[in-house]
Amino acid sequence: MFRQKTAIIVGAGASCELGLPSGDQLKRDIVRLLKPTDDNVYGFIDKTMIAYMHQMGYPNSFEFGERMKDVKEAADRIRKGLPLALSIDNFLHSHHGDSEVEKLGKLAIAISIIHAEERSYLFHRATALERANPNYKPSIQIYNEKLLESWYPLFAKLAMSEVHRQNISKVFDNLRFVIFNYDRCFEQYIWIALQSYFGVSGEEASDVLSGVSFIHPYGTLGPLPWQSKDESVAFGEFNVNQLSGMASRIRTFTESVQSDIGSSVKDAVEWADTIVILGFGYLDQNIQLLSPGSTACSNRVFSTALNVSGPDQLVMKEAMMKLAGVNENNAMIEPGSCRNRFNNYWLHLSLR
Repeated sequence: MFRQKTAIIVGAGASCELGLPSGDQLKRDIVRLLKPTDDNVYGFIDKTMIAYMHQMGYPNSFEFGERMKDVKEAADRIRKGLPLALSIDNFLHSHHGDSEVEKLGKLAIAISIIHAEERSYLFHRATALERANPNYKPSIQIYNEKLLESWYPLFAKLAMSEVHRQNISKVFDNLRFVIFNYDRCFEQYIWIALQSYFGVSGEEASDVLSGVSFIHPYGTLGPLPWQSKDESVAFGEFNVNQLSGMASRIRTFTESVQSDIGSSVKDAVEWADTIVILGFGYLDQNIQLLSPGSTACSNRVFSTALNVSGPDQLVMKEAMMKLAGVNENNAMIEPGSCRNRFNNYWLHLSLR
């Protein structure tokens, strides 16, 4: 278990170990998703985009032509501008106030991420026979070979060690999570891991996790079925009628700052004695969201820096020190993967 109050900051790089796209790959996925064509009345090549437009009833609408013109112009602005942006979040922030770009951008994020969840190492497509079984537990992929090579199992081992089944909620006593990604991989994995390790039911695991702080500054696709029965979105699965709701839950940087979520993020950082930063891009707007309102006073901060140059690691360390309020010795960088981070600093978290 974690000895100190610990805030886990999860960036896009951390989900890459689960088969999710990096920030740059997500940009490419969105550009591909919005690729135009003259082969159909909607003007998009992607089948999910076509299904969404059809479901919205545009062909039967009197204003179909004008509406589609606005959508296509927004798609063109995104395709041309997004490759030059630091991230899709940064791009939408730059276009705040352009309702067509914001709406289409959020839709493209939702479609890209739900498909990414489906391709992830966590996803298991249930058969009709499996679903008919009242004891069926969805997405049981916890022993997938590629998943075992990620940081997830190492985190679970550390968090669940020395916790008795009767006191299962103690796993999260000293943990808060700030997840900058739109996917729900981490929550889904932890829900499954609790069931597998402690031998509890899905309902019991859900009860434990209902009291855990999972903060998504930029929103998420929606609650998982075990998190809420209302307007839930299954992991890696959806129907076209859910797309509007999924897109509406995506937030821009401006929306995050103006909502209570911005305060929740800062509270998590201020609360923590230890900050663990995984796969984080250190973009300015993300640092702004994390930076506490008062002087930070953590004991230590750890961060991964996979594929980050030596000179940029120096700048990263300065940002870490300022964020956590620590000296240079207590700002520790792991130049490898998130899995390397837990392997190489295991004793720092398990014994201190």
